[in-house]
Amino acid sequence: MFLLMDRWGTFHTQGYYAAVAAQKAQSSKQGLSCGARTHNPGGNIAQARSVCLSLLRVLRGRGLLPAVVFSFSRGGCTALAQGLRGPSLVTPDERRRIHGLLHRWLQRLRGGDRELPQVLWVSELLERGLGVHHGGLLPLLKEVVELLFSMGLIKVLFATETFAMGVNMPARTVVFESLRKHDGSGFRDLLPAEYIQMSGRAGRRGLDATGTVIVLSRGPLPELSDLHRVLMGRPAPLQSRFRVTYSMLLNLLRVTGTSPMSPTRLMRRSFAEEPARRDTEVGTGTRGDGDSGTLGTMGDNGTQ
Repeated sequence: MFLLMDRWGTFHTQGYYAAVAAQKAQSSKQGLSCGARTHNPGGNIAQARSVCLSLLRVLRGRGLLPAVVFSFSRGGCTALAQGLRGPSLVTPDERRRIHGLLHRWLQRLRGGDRELPQVLWVSELLERGLGVHHGGLLPLLKEVVELLFSMGLIKVLFATETFAMGVNMPARTVVFESLRKHDGSGFRDLLPAEYIQMSGRAGRRGLDATGTVIVLSRGPLPELSDLHRVLMGRPAPLQSRFRVTYSMLLNLLRVTGTSPMSPTRLMRRSFAEEPARRDTEVGTGTRGDGDSGTLGTMGDNGTQ
């Protein structure tokens, strides 16, 4: 592994060139170029398994588990998980806990559904401390995976980027299979916001002093400028689509109950109110709550 960015956000160019030199030396030793291996289907399978096993040894040896490995396709998640056939990452006690929880959750399925190939395969993975999470899984299986991961019983989880959206489940390490994805029309590099969203899963609050992010290089390394843009680029600002309409106002006025939502209260709680309040603070020199002081807005944790 070569250091590209430290904990202070400094990009290390020398780490990139060291990785390039190491890859060239490895290619020369094997007598094959990275491009030739990439287009060899049989070589891809063997290489993927070799990379997975090597990665697992590094993660276990350096105490970097649990880890989330992001792959940008369902097939990629499946292939990576299948590349780790055999090894178990859990203790006998953890295996018994996983087995008991699986048994209780799978009782919610009908008798025949418990023997579906996907259910049997995922169950076998989970009992070894491995997991997969993508849109192709049964909803019940995704719930089980999320539960076991939150309990620390899944040591390596292979997931698509949807796992990073709205799910607060950090790990000690995040691994990217690649920094390129298919967006429906073609392959492109990750956007800085996408990288931040996924890499932000690295590091558990109160447990890890530092989170670790690893980018695998199973083919030619990305260009230095591309890497710098993904890792150091500024995410695009979020813009609210909140709009006040006559229909919304009428529906709010129709609501009755113990604590109906007034139109004014709804607008104050909307994301669209934040930039408007910030503009007001800049113009008046106040915090927005009436107290004079340093300009700025308060985040959920009291800081910005």
